Amino acid sequence: MKIIKKFLVLVCFGCVGFGLFKLLSTDEAQEKLFGILGEDTYLAILDKVRLLGDLLGWPIHFVKALLP
Repeated sequence: MKIIKKFLVLVCFGCVGFGLFKLLSTDEAQEKLFGILGEDTYLAILDKVRLLGDLLGWPIHFVKALLP
């Protein structure tokens, strides 16, 4: 029962994170963040998010590269 609860909590956090990602990836939201944070801060955060995505996705890309 504990495993099911942990899995459901993980799924809920994943859904919330995905929703925030989709919301922040719209052009209007990006323009507002750009205006609030400023160019340098916004671009630094964007670079860090892209780096995090690359770091989390490298095992998948590595396995895909090994498959025929």
